[in-house]
Amino acid sequence: MPKSVRRFLAFALAVCAVAAAVASIRARNVSVVDMLDRYAAGKFESVVAELAGDLNFATILKQLEEQGPAWIDAAGPAAREKRRLVAATFALEAARVDAWYEWKWIVKQPYMGPAGEGFQPLNVLVWQPPPLLIEWACKLMRADETPRPIERWWHFAAIAVAQRSEDPHFLVGDPGIGRDVGGGEIINRQDEIKHLDHVSKRFPEEMRFVLAQGIARDRVWRDDATKAYGALASDPEVGAEAMMRMGVMQFRMNRDADALKSLDRSDAMTRDPYIVYLSAFVRGQILESQERKDQARAAYRRAVQALPHGQAATLAFANNLFQDGRRAEAQELSGAMLAADPLPLDPWREYVHADDRFWPFFVGKLRAEILK
Repeated sequence: MPKSVRRFLAFALAVCAVAAAVASIRARNVSVVDMLDRYAAGKFESVVAELAGDLNFATILKQLEEQGPAWIDAAGPAAREKRRLVAATFALEAARVDAWYEWKWIVKQPYMGPAGEGFQPLNVLVWQPPPLLIEWACKLMRADETPRPIERWWHFAAIAVAQRSEDPHFLVGDPGIGRDVGGGEIINRQDEIKHLDHVSKRFPEEMRFVLAQGIARDRVWRDDATKAYGALASDPEVGAEAMMRMGVMQFRMNRDADALKSLDRSDAMTRDPYIVYLSAFVRGQILESQERKDQARAAYRRAVQALPHGQAATLAFANNLFQDGRRAEAQELSGAMLAADPLPLDPWREYVHADDRFWPFFVGKLRAEILK
């Protein structure tokens, strides 16, 4: 074996060892079988509270892989489907709890060869427990040749968790393809998960999964995102959000005229406060950049009416009023926002997390099915 290859493999193994050591720092003893029993009995909140403690999620994943199948079969054929749902939903809850602590590592490899004569291998992708928990559960849910209705809701929830991670890599593949080491391109493409490929095969007619394809691509593969959003332009369920997201993407590309047209289409299709707020806020930003202050003010007012105390639109509206000399109105508006309790999550701040806003509803559907 060439010396450079041995060095590469040794470094990759060292990275994995360090990852395991870091995970072990958070470890304490946990019985996944006990947690599955309690989750199946409807003790959802206590299990999630335990997951939020000082746990080693690599251990949770390992126990699920080793003990999960036996636990699913232990109650006999009549209970197997429900136990599969319990295990898959528990894994999803665990993934969501841990997702903001660890998700993946993109590891740069050492430069090989003499200075100026060698090369730097592509980066190595190392998945952490949360995406692996989702994929372990996804295989459980795909065990039936024909999807059960509850599987659709499980995938909605899984995509919400993945979008909350802000990682398109897990959903659609390497966003650094062709960009070399500095652009994050990986060498171990065989380890890609591409979760949305699994979902689309199971539910090819579900337009929300098509929308997820666009959302995953609109920062790195904008031509593909444009196609995905455009295909949904007239869809009665997700067309308004697709056009709003198209408008936001065009706004970020400095294509203001196109963005306004997309936002017009979105506005004509929906009264959803989330979509109306984002469309109106971005419209206000565009109009303000064009020195159309009065029209921008009207857009910000519409956003604040859709979601009172939304921070991005409220502050933009107050600033617009202040610049127009209407200082008392600006102060009253911003003061009411600061006094709001609870302060609502701002859709603009949460924009990248997409369907995570539906998590309580999705997981509620899954829990209700478990309790039947």
